[in-house]
Amino acid sequence: MRKILFMLMCMLISIPTIANAHTELSYSNPKEGEMVTEELDEIVLDFAGAIEELSTMKLMKDGEEVSLSQVQVQDKKMVGTPSAPLENGSYIIDWTIAGEDGHPISGKVSFSVQIEDMHEEKEAAQPKAANKENEQQDKREVEKENPTSSNPVTTIITVLLFVILGLGLVLLFRKKRK
Repeated sequence: MRKILFMLMCMLISIPTIANAHTELSYSNPKEGEMVTEELDEIVLDFAGAIEELSTMKLMKDGEEVSLSQVQVQDKKMVGTPSAPLENGSYIIDWTIAGEDGHPISGKVSFSVQIEDMHEEKEAAQPKAANKENEQQDKREVEKENPTSSNPVTTIITVLLFVILGLGLVLLFRKKRK
């Protein structure tokens, strides 16, 4: 009986660790919601743990994929290089990685590009308000589509299920002893 209780306690203690072992995005350049005002030479995604070579990223603008000349994976980092200078507008970095634990994880980072030149200065007053609205809309859509990878509700539910299972086993063994 003590062995069973010990095993149940070990399982309960290890569950939160297992549930939160996923590698998550720790830094990006550009950052979520950032307004880029200078030419962007590379897109950098830095993760909390090492990622596999199979990890990928796509750059999207208005639902269309923007060409990246290369995407490199180096330990915890993924770097994408745009094929051409990015036009003004709203972008989404759509990434998928395989972390150290082997689980596929995906997410999105939205940002905007607003590089002004002499011809655009006259038109800049109106598009800025429209871009702000588009950014906010894109951010809301990304938040709906991209739940966080470490969900505390899932962890709590899992722990509760194991507690209930453990109590059921304890009661079952007590009945068999009598």
